[in-house]
Amino acid sequence: MKFPISIVVILLTLLFSCQQHSVEPLQTEIDSIANRWAPDKRVGICNFTLIKGQAREMVLKGESLFPDAKTEVLQLLSSKGITVIDSVVILPDTIHLEKNWGVVSLSVANLRTKPAHSAELASQAIMGTPVKILKESDGWLYIQTPDHYIAWTNATSVKQMNPAEISEWRNADRIIYTDTYGVIAGDDKLTTVMSDLVAGAIVVKKSENKNITEVVLPDGRTGYVSNLNWLNFKQWKDTVNLIPEKMIATGKRFLGFPYLWGGTSSKGIDCSGFAKTVCFLNGVILERDASQQFKHGKEIDITSGWDKLQKGDFLFFGSKQPLRITHTGMYIGDSEVIHSSGNVRINSLDSTRTNYSKHLSSILVGARRIIGEPTEQGILPVKQNNWY
Repeated sequence: MKFPISIVVILLTLLFSCQQHSVEPLQTEIDSIANRWAPDKRVGICNFTLIKGQAREMVLKGESLFPDAKTEVLQLLSSKGITVIDSVVILPDTIHLEKNWGVVSLSVANLRTKPAHSAELASQAIMGTPVKILKESDGWLYIQTPDHYIAWTNATSVKQMNPAEISEWRNADRIIYTDTYGVIAGDDKLTTVMSDLVAGAIVVKKSENKNITEVVLPDGRTGYVSNLNWLNFKQWKDTVNLIPEKMIATGKRFLGFPYLWGGTSSKGIDCSGFAKTVCFLNGVILERDASQQFKHGKEIDITSGWDKLQKGDFLFFGSKQPLRITHTGMYIGDSEVIHSSGNVRINSLDSTRTNYSKHLSSILVGARRIIGEPTEQGILPVKQNNWY
């Protein structure tokens, strides 16, 4: 039976229209899967987009850290009888990357939300921090740090390594810097400067004498440091613990240091960066942002005041309805909290004290205790993180 051309055109148009509209509900299901695998985009990547191909098939594009998420989406589409061309990139992008590991080689690497110097500073990573390299673009690397935070940094900030090279670095005789700020010299008389240092920097020890240690930076440069304020990294990570008085002493070493949005180092530090740095220097990798940190540890009841708080607990500030965490600080006892706001300072929650902060008291939302609590990804000891 032959149909008039007009009828054929109408049927084809309707068919094409149905195919076009069928993408939207499918995309909704796909987004639901992606959000389940990566609910927090700061530490997870799972983006899929379904588009119509040139023929009757569909094309699935995107990128993901989770191969099983892609498998789940493909199974969903297959169950609906849809032919799919798989164009999803699983990160790290090992097809285009020769080396997908790296170690931060500058004293501080600035991590940004986009591959541009004008982009927001999201975080920092200090010398000796191991990172996964997910992809690269025009002189920028998309990296993931040991706390799983994901951001862009200059390729010149990271020494890229293959599996054998990162393994060699992990097994090397490394030392960690424990003072707040220092330098690596270019000569054994310590008269020239090769690089600056911030607290927590990790380098390889090459040789040492009574006063001077020869070190190798992650990028292969050789320098010299005073033996003061350095510890053997393996011994340090195997023995250091979260002890309230030591955490407070660490925090007070940063008093007066300037606030820097996105900062996590001695060069400038934001509120959650301060909490993260205090914990790292005491052997624990804390999640990056205050809203993430709020999800970990034991909840402490503060409805009746600060009487149930202990030294080393973390206080969180923001709004309750809706719940939004915007600030954090560490409780140091006797109603006082040390935090970074303008600079690192100590304020009291007691209205009779001269350092009382009415603002902090008015936005106090909750408290969490991580000392003595079970370890998890958000509060993981350095010795349990195999990236190191």
